[in-house]
Amino acid sequence: MSLKIYVAGHKKFCPPFDATYVPIIGGMSTRENKAELADYIGDDTGDNISSLNNIFCELTVQYWIWKNDHSSDFVGLNHYRRYFSKKDRGTNLYYKYMNDVKVVCEGDEIAAGDDFDFSKVDMIAPLRHHGEPVLRQYARHHVLDDMLLVSEQIRAIQPDYVNACDFYFNNCDYFHHTNMIIARKEIFDAYSEWLFSLLMPLSDKKFFSNYDNYQKRVMGFLSERLLSVWILKNRRDFAIEERGFVQVREL
Repeated sequence: MSLKIYVAGHKKFCPPFDATYVPIIGGMSTRENKAELADYIGDDTGDNISSLNNIFCELTVQYWIWKNDHSSDFVGLNHYRRYFSKKDRGTNLYYKYMNDVKVVCEGDEIAAGDDFDFSKVDMIAPLRHHGEPVLRQYARHHVLDDMLLVSEQIRAIQPDYVNACDFYFNNCDYFHHTNMIIARKEIFDAYSEWLFSLLMPLSDKKFFSNYDNYQKRVMGFLSERLLSVWILKNRRDFAIEERGFVQVREL
Protein backbone atom coordinates (compact mmCIF):
# COMPACT_ATOMS: atom_id res chain seq x y z
CA MET A 1 0.00 0.00 0.00
CA SER A 2 1.42 3.37 -0.99
CA LEU A 3 0.20 6.42 0.93
CA LYS A 4 1.13 10.05 0.40
CA ILE A 5 -0.28 12.82 2.55
CA TYR A 6 0.41 16.14 0.89
CA VAL A 7 0.87 19.03 3.31
CA ALA A 8 -0.26 22.34 1.83
CA GLY A 9 1.54 25.51 2.82
CA HIS A 10 2.22 28.97 1.45
CA LYS A 11 5.71 29.48 2.91
CA LYS A 12 8.66 27.45 4.21
CA PHE A 13 7.47 25.12 6.95
CA CYS A 14 8.42 21.98 8.84
CA PRO A 15 6.50 18.84 7.89
CA PRO A 16 6.39 15.94 10.39
CA PHE A 17 9.34 13.54 10.61
CA ASP A 18 7.68 10.93 8.45
CA ALA A 19 8.19 10.20 4.75
CA THR A 20 4.43 9.78 4.33
CA TYR A 21 4.06 13.57 4.54
CA VAL A 22 4.97 15.45 1.36
CA PRO A 23 5.21 19.26 1.63
CA ILE A 24 3.75 21.22 -1.27
CA ILE A 25 3.30 24.95 -1.80
CA GLY A 26 -0.19 26.13 -2.72
CA GLY A 27 -0.44 29.03 -5.13
CA MET A 28 3.19 28.60 -6.17
CA SER A 29 2.56 30.42 -9.44
CA THR A 30 1.68 33.58 -7.49
CA ARG A 31 4.50 33.49 -4.94
CA GLU A 32 7.11 36.25 -5.13
CA ASN A 33 9.64 34.24 -3.10
CA LYS A 34 9.89 31.23 -5.41
CA ALA A 35 13.67 31.05 -4.97
CA GLU A 36 13.21 30.38 -1.25
CA LEU A 37 10.71 27.62 -2.05
CA ALA A 38 12.81 25.80 -4.65
CA ASP A 39 13.08 22.66 -2.49
CA TYR A 40 9.30 22.24 -2.33
CA ILE A 41 6.88 20.74 -4.81
CA GLY A 42 4.67 23.45 -6.25
CA ASP A 43 1.05 23.20 -7.30
CA ASP A 44 1.93 25.00 -10.53
CA THR A 45 3.16 21.95 -12.45
CA GLY A 46 1.18 19.63 -14.69
CA ASP A 47 -2.57 20.15 -14.80
CA ASN A 48 -3.18 22.83 -12.17
CA ILE A 49 -5.23 25.81 -10.95
CA SER A 50 -2.39 27.35 -8.94
CA SER A 51 -3.26 30.89 -10.08
CA LEU A 52 -6.66 30.60 -8.36
CA ASN A 53 -5.18 29.99 -4.90
CA ASN A 54 -6.51 33.29 -3.55
CA ILE A 55 -10.09 31.99 -3.88
CA PHE A 56 -9.53 28.22 -3.61
CA CYS A 57 -6.92 28.18 -0.81
CA GLU A 58 -5.62 24.65 -0.17
CA LEU A 59 -8.01 23.30 -2.77
CA THR A 60 -5.47 24.18 -5.48
CA VAL A 61 -3.33 21.47 -3.89
CA GLN A 62 -6.28 19.06 -3.81
CA TYR A 63 -6.79 19.72 -7.52
CA TRP A 64 -3.07 19.09 -8.15
CA ILE A 65 -3.17 15.77 -6.28
CA TRP A 66 -6.26 14.69 -8.22
CA LYS A 67 -4.74 15.50 -11.59
CA ASN A 68 -1.06 14.69 -11.08
CA ASP A 69 -0.55 11.86 -8.57
CA HIS A 70 -1.02 8.74 -10.68
CA SER A 71 1.01 6.30 -8.59
CA SER A 72 -0.29 6.37 -5.01
CA ASP A 73 -2.91 3.91 -3.76
CA PHE A 74 -4.03 6.33 -1.06
CA VAL A 75 -3.62 10.10 -0.95
CA GLY A 76 -4.42 12.83 1.50
CA LEU A 77 -4.44 16.56 2.05
CA ASN A 78 -3.32 18.10 5.33
CA HIS A 79 -2.42 21.69 6.21
CA TYR A 80 0.96 22.91 7.39
CA ARG A 81 -0.63 23.89 10.71
CA ARG A 82 -3.12 21.02 10.96
CA TYR A 83 -2.63 17.25 10.81
CA PHE A 84 -4.79 14.26 11.64
CA SER A 85 -4.02 12.94 15.09
CA LYS A 86 -3.11 9.45 16.24
CA LYS A 87 -5.95 7.33 17.52
CA ASP A 88 -4.21 6.94 20.89
CA ARG A 89 -2.67 9.76 22.88
CA GLY A 90 1.10 9.68 23.11
CA THR A 91 4.24 11.73 23.51
CA ASN A 92 4.57 14.16 20.64
CA LEU A 93 7.44 13.13 18.38
CA TYR A 94 7.37 16.06 16.00
CA TYR A 95 9.36 18.86 17.58
CA LYS A 96 11.57 20.78 15.21
CA TYR A 97 13.36 24.07 14.92
CA MET A 98 13.19 26.23 11.83
CA ASN A 99 14.90 29.62 11.66
CA ASP A 100 15.37 29.41 15.44
CA VAL A 101 11.62 29.02 15.97
CA LYS A 102 10.46 25.97 17.89
CA VAL A 103 7.46 24.34 16.23
CA VAL A 104 5.27 22.25 18.53
CA CYS A 105 1.86 20.63 18.40
CA GLU A 106 -1.04 21.17 20.74
CA GLY A 107 -2.99 18.16 21.99
CA ASP A 108 -2.59 14.70 20.54
CA GLU A 109 0.36 13.40 18.61
CA ILE A 110 0.39 13.72 14.83
CA ALA A 111 -0.41 10.41 13.17
CA ALA A 112 2.52 8.65 11.56
CA GLY A 113 1.98 6.94 8.23
CA ASP A 114 1.60 3.50 9.81
CA ASP A 115 -1.18 4.79 12.07
CA PHE A 116 -3.60 4.79 9.14
CA ASP A 117 -5.29 1.41 8.65
CA PHE A 118 -7.33 1.27 5.46
CA SER A 119 -8.27 -2.39 5.72
CA LYS A 120 -11.77 -1.35 6.83
CA VAL A 121 -11.77 2.35 5.93
CA ASP A 122 -12.13 4.08 2.56
CA MET A 123 -11.84 7.72 3.64
CA ILE A 124 -10.73 9.69 6.69
CA ALA A 125 -12.37 13.07 7.28
CA PRO A 126 -12.13 15.57 10.15
CA LEU A 127 -14.42 15.15 13.11
CA ARG A 128 -17.57 17.11 12.39
CA HIS A 129 -17.63 20.50 14.06
CA HIS A 130 -21.01 20.94 15.76
CA GLY A 131 -22.53 24.31 16.57
CA GLU A 132 -25.27 26.32 14.96
CA PRO A 133 -27.46 25.16 12.08
CA VAL A 134 -25.44 25.11 8.87
CA LEU A 135 -26.85 28.22 7.21
CA ARG A 136 -26.87 30.29 10.39
CA GLN A 137 -23.26 29.41 11.12
CA TYR A 138 -22.19 30.24 7.57
CA ALA A 139 -24.02 33.58 7.69
CA ARG A 140 -22.23 34.47 10.93
CA HIS A 141 -18.80 34.08 9.35
CA HIS A 142 -19.27 34.47 5.58
CA VAL A 143 -21.76 35.64 2.94
CA LEU A 144 -24.94 33.58 3.24
CA ASP A 145 -26.05 34.27 -0.34
CA ASP A 146 -23.14 32.13 -1.57
CA MET A 147 -24.92 29.06 -0.22
CA LEU A 148 -27.83 29.73 -2.56
CA LEU A 149 -25.41 29.69 -5.49
CA VAL A 150 -24.06 26.32 -4.33
CA SER A 151 -27.57 24.93 -3.99
CA GLU A 152 -28.37 26.07 -7.52
CA GLN A 153 -25.17 24.49 -8.81
CA ILE A 154 -26.06 21.16 -7.26
CA ARG A 155 -29.53 21.25 -8.80
CA ALA A 156 -28.12 22.09 -12.22
CA ILE A 157 -24.97 19.95 -12.32
CA GLN A 158 -25.29 17.21 -9.68
CA PRO A 159 -29.05 16.54 -9.31
CA ASP A 160 -28.42 13.21 -7.56
CA TYR A 161 -27.18 15.24 -4.60
CA VAL A 162 -30.24 17.49 -4.21
CA ASN A 163 -31.78 15.41 -1.42
CA ALA A 164 -28.53 15.27 0.53
CA CYS A 165 -28.01 19.00 0.06
CA ASP A 166 -31.51 19.89 1.21
CA PHE A 167 -31.30 17.56 4.21
CA TYR A 168 -27.93 19.00 5.22
CA PHE A 169 -28.92 22.65 4.88
CA ASN A 170 -32.24 22.18 6.65
CA ASN A 171 -31.43 19.72 9.42
CA CYS A 172 -27.73 19.63 10.32
CA ASP A 173 -25.66 21.68 12.73
CA TYR A 174 -22.13 20.64 11.72
CA PHE A 175 -19.53 20.79 8.99
CA HIS A 176 -16.24 19.02 8.27
CA HIS A 177 -13.88 21.95 8.42
CA THR A 178 -10.21 22.30 7.34
CA ASN A 179 -10.62 20.65 3.89
CA MET A 180 -8.50 17.73 5.09
CA ILE A 181 -9.15 14.21 3.82
CA ILE A 182 -7.26 10.98 3.22
CA ALA A 183 -8.78 8.35 0.95
CA ARG A 184 -8.28 5.62 -1.57
CA LYS A 185 -7.08 7.41 -4.69
CA GLU A 186 -10.13 6.47 -6.73
CA ILE A 187 -12.42 7.86 -4.01
CA PHE A 188 -10.31 10.98 -3.63
CA ASP A 189 -10.59 11.44 -7.39
CA ALA A 190 -14.35 10.88 -7.40
CA TYR A 191 -14.88 13.41 -4.64
CA SER A 192 -12.56 15.92 -6.31
CA GLU A 193 -14.28 15.55 -9.67
CA TRP A 194 -17.65 16.19 -8.00
CA LEU A 195 -16.38 19.12 -5.94
CA PHE A 196 -14.67 20.96 -8.78
CA SER A 197 -17.61 20.37 -11.12
CA LEU A 198 -19.52 22.64 -8.73
CA LEU A 199 -16.86 25.17 -7.81
CA MET A 200 -15.01 25.79 -11.07
CA PRO A 201 -18.04 27.34 -12.83
CA LEU A 202 -18.56 29.61 -9.80
CA SER A 203 -14.95 30.79 -9.96
CA ASP A 204 -15.73 32.51 -13.28
CA LYS A 205 -18.55 34.57 -11.77
CA LYS A 206 -18.37 38.09 -10.34
CA PHE A 207 -20.24 37.63 -7.06
CA PHE A 208 -17.06 37.70 -4.94
CA SER A 209 -15.21 40.44 -6.85
CA ASN A 210 -15.84 43.07 -4.16
CA TYR A 211 -15.20 40.77 -1.17
CA ASP A 212 -12.24 41.50 1.10
CA ASN A 213 -9.21 39.23 0.84
CA TYR A 214 -10.48 36.91 3.57
CA GLN A 215 -13.96 36.41 2.14
CA LYS A 216 -12.49 35.93 -1.34
CA ARG A 217 -11.34 32.54 -0.08
CA VAL A 218 -14.96 31.62 -0.72
CA MET A 219 -14.36 28.35 -2.58
CA GLY A 220 -12.44 27.00 0.39
CA PHE A 221 -15.24 27.98 2.76
CA LEU A 222 -17.93 26.45 0.56
CA SER A 223 -16.02 23.19 0.14
CA GLU A 224 -15.96 22.65 3.91
CA ARG A 225 -19.76 22.36 3.73
CA LEU A 226 -19.81 20.49 0.44
CA LEU A 227 -17.67 17.71 1.92
CA SER A 228 -20.46 17.13 4.44
CA VAL A 229 -23.01 16.93 1.61
CA TRP A 230 -20.85 14.44 -0.31
CA ILE A 231 -20.40 12.26 2.78
CA LEU A 232 -24.15 12.26 3.48
CA LYS A 233 -24.85 11.07 -0.05
CA ASN A 234 -22.12 8.42 -0.20
CA ARG A 235 -21.92 7.08 3.36
CA ARG A 236 -23.91 3.96 2.44
CA ASP A 237 -21.26 2.95 -0.10
CA PHE A 238 -18.02 3.90 1.68
CA ALA A 239 -16.61 3.34 5.16
CA ILE A 240 -15.73 6.86 6.37
CA GLU A 241 -13.79 7.41 9.57
CA GLU A 242 -13.87 10.76 11.33
CA ARG A 243 -10.73 11.74 13.19
CA GLY A 244 -9.55 14.69 15.23
CA PHE A 245 -6.67 16.86 14.16
CA VAL A 246 -3.62 18.45 15.74
CA GLN A 247 -3.10 22.21 15.61
CA VAL A 248 0.51 23.29 15.14
CA ARG A 249 1.82 26.55 16.54
CA GLU A 250 5.18 28.28 16.67
CA LEU A 251 6.77 29.25 19.97
